[in-house]
Amino acid sequence: MRQLAFILFALQICLSVQTQARTTVYRPVWKPDASSEFEVGTQLRPWTIYDEGMNNILDNVQSMAGVNNIYLIVVMHQEHRPFQAPEFPHNPARDSFEAEDSRLSFFPDMKRYGKIKPLLSDYDWIRKTDWLRLVVDACRARGLGVGAEVSHFPIPKQLIRANPDWQQRKINGRPWSKVRFCPNHPDTRQYVIALFSDIAANYDVDYIQTCQYLFNDKDIDEGGTCFCRHCIAEAKRTGFDLEAAIPVLKKNKNARPQRDKWLEFRRNSTTGLYRRISEEIKKVNPKCHLRLNDVFAWSGKDAISFGLDIRAIAPYLGSVVNQDHQEQKGRPDETFALRKHWLQTNRNLIGPDIPLLSGIATRMNASPELIRAGIKVALEHPAKVNGLALKHYDGASFSLLRAFKQGMIEAGVQGLPPTIGKEVEQMQLDGYMPFKAELVEEWGVQTNGTGRAGYTFNHPSGRYDIRITYFDEKQGKSRITLLIAGQEKAVFKLNEDTDCWRHRVFENIRINKGDDIMLVGKADQKEKARLDYIEFIPHRSYN
Repeated sequence: MRQLAFILFALQICLSVQTQARTTVYRPVWKPDASSEFEVGTQLRPWTIYDEGMNNILDNVQSMAGVNNIYLIVVMHQEHRPFQAPEFPHNPARDSFEAEDSRLSFFPDMKRYGKIKPLLSDYDWIRKTDWLRLVVDACRARGLGVGAEVSHFPIPKQLIRANPDWQQRKINGRPWSKVRFCPNHPDTRQYVIALFSDIAANYDVDYIQTCQYLFNDKDIDEGGTCFCRHCIAEAKRTGFDLEAAIPVLKKNKNARPQRDKWLEFRRNSTTGLYRRISEEIKKVNPKCHLRLNDVFAWSGKDAISFGLDIRAIAPYLGSVVNQDHQEQKGRPDETFALRKHWLQTNRNLIGPDIPLLSGIATRMNASPELIRAGIKVALEHPAKVNGLALKHYDGASFSLLRAFKQGMIEAGVQGLPPTIGKEVEQMQLDGYMPFKAELVEEWGVQTNGTGRAGYTFNHPSGRYDIRITYFDEKQGKSRITLLIAGQEKAVFKLNEDTDCWRHRVFENIRINKGDDIMLVGKADQKEKARLDYIEFIPHRSYN
């Protein structure tokens, strides 16, 4: 009996331990420096830095969004910015920018490159600054993590068009309409590897991120791979007679075993290039790693899609980020279902040890509620997310940046300082009316005359830096006055005439718990003295 009782007691202890293990909640830990256990990153581009200023941007993303990691797009494909939106929400210098054709935003070491030479910007103000050096120095000075991204198309399309031998070809031998380089051409392969090794060798970056489109998602008869002479030669070297398979596949694209061997060769072409890039990075900079920015949720399991086998390239990766932009569509059910599937798929493919980050879209049709809920879905997922990527700063309103940090706090991220402040539309209003900005996801109040917005400060007494967010229009020079406990503490005019959201910080102001906070706006001409948010930052806490 004693032996039976002991066995039952042991089983009870074992079940108790298992239950505790199952119910342990994963709580990621955020730190404001590069040693963070939980990465919170966002991307920047040269024109954003030029227009807004590097220190101002870092202040914004650190204090508003809890970012502790920055990566610069060092090779950007042609694209309208902000993406699918007419205007930047907080850029004081320009409404939009047309990104150039895969131009470098760092100073290349030309000795590393062969027949293909990198191109710098046609704009003097971009070309004459080493933007990656600027970002690295600014981030390291604040203890932040830092990386670089080589975007979808690393080689300028104008160079590929001028050299048809570098271009992918359909099974009929003709180049297809979308210009892509062949990864098996010795010149293009050498250039791409040199690009990554150049960055790793000459810049103090933690990772180099890639989202290269090596192939498209089409089938054999639609230009879904390259059948050029260099691919034929590479396939022959690996034991696959692609030249003999071409006429068979022309007649029947599903012919076996030719189709299976073609799919395998296409996947191996991608894997081989990733392996070479990773090895070169590690050779020149052991502290740097290759990060995959996975742009399609189905690419990991569908052999047709882009010829990318994530399981095969996982040994050459130091981390993976899902380029999950679903919040921008404004459809929560679709957002959350896809996110769960995507995270689980990639965790299964890369294994438990490679860090996995989830993208969160803070732009377009996103809302604060959707961002907070989307972060909760990501961080509570059993795949165990190791970080978040804010997608992207240039298109994110200040309200969405704040919602990003609040979402992490609500989801249980430890160590994030809370945001102390108030949405102006949630205050007691007199003469002010709530409104929603037409062009960006931003909310606030406006007046045609004089408006007042007030509430009672219910936080610890102390000295604060006060940040007031407002919209500065071109049609007038409205005035904003801040009163605390009835005393005037700041007065300023909306006189930049930028037609975008701006903020000003008034430092080291004493506030006591229970003080009345009042913002008074006086409209001028057609400018409506628009206000968004007032924030109280414990003095010097984010500098």
